[in-house]
Amino acid sequence: MPYVEISPQTNLRELVAALPIAQDVLSAFGLGCTGCAVNANETLEQGASAHGLRVEPILAALTQARLSGRVPTIMNEDRRPEKRAPGAFARRAPFKHVVAVMSGKGGVGKSLTTGMLAVGLRRANLRVGILDADITGPSIPRLFGLREPLGMERDPQDSSAQPRPLFVPALTRSAIEVVSSNLLTPEEDTAMVWRGPILSGVIRQFYEQTLWSDLDVLLVDLPPGTSDAPLTVLQSLSIDGVVLVTMPQALATMIVRKAANLIHQLKRPILGVVENMSYFVAPDTGVRYDVFGPSYADQVADLAKAPVLARIPLRPELMAIADAGKLDELDDPVADDLARSLLAALAAQPKKTETISLI
Repeated sequence: MPYVEISPQTNLRELVAALPIAQDVLSAFGLGCTGCAVNANETLEQGASAHGLRVEPILAALTQARLSGRVPTIMNEDRRPEKRAPGAFARRAPFKHVVAVMSGKGGVGKSLTTGMLAVGLRRANLRVGILDADITGPSIPRLFGLREPLGMERDPQDSSAQPRPLFVPALTRSAIEVVSSNLLTPEEDTAMVWRGPILSGVIRQFYEQTLWSDLDVLLVDLPPGTSDAPLTVLQSLSIDGVVLVTMPQALATMIVRKAANLIHQLKRPILGVVENMSYFVAPDTGVRYDVFGPSYADQVADLAKAPVLARIPLRPELMAIADAGKLDELDDPVADDLARSLLAALAAQPKKTETISLI
């Protein structure tokens, strides 16, 4: 078995391969990404940072486990993530980028695209969160196997007698932070029978009253349509731009064009277009089939005045990972290409001068 040095720059996957007990040590700290695709590119220091942990206790525990062959006792304060509230709501939440993912039409794979974007960005060692704004039809928790209800904590920056309670985001195995209405109740099939104004208020609460970390990218997964929830995000939140998701079907393309026109009316930038279910490649023959017809991605991109970020093929293995709630395990170059294209589109955008208050 090869010897591997235990240092902040040690690769997670190489460490676990050379020292199997390391997986138990890391799990004891709440580092659940030892079995996911992110650890192929992530170091101990990056993994600890993504989970809000100090790396020094982890290094010490790994060294002790190597010498003794046992998982040492982990202090509670060493396994507790460090989080802070967004400036007592007196400034913008500490996000470098906020990106909305929108389609206008249901059933085009918008949530899956959001999840793949998040995994690709995490594989690029960025800190990522997902705000699931599809309040009445949330899919993000199921994609990542999240079922425990969201926790609540007092605002650490509020010294009043009755501090405002804040949501604590759920963490996926690869440390993607998630807030979703499906994590407000113990049962995932509980129906949220809420009208438009309540939905809009919940979205703002998720954005403003959550103990988010200092994220590189917050992805906002929007519901279908062009009414209350999308308008709340596009008008009220300080977003950097929108990713439009479509599929090769004339009806879907027409409705996505409506969404593009809405975004232009609100003077928000469209960062790019993603065509999901674009084609299928038969595994036995390698022949490509346009299952839903010819692509319309270029026409949508022309209208949106934005590039095509990716064409995602139909893949049974991708569907199986999503249905099993193991999207963290996605090791697919499409996710990496999608993330790179989004980061390039963000870098090409002019710097924002807009600031908003979260009060």
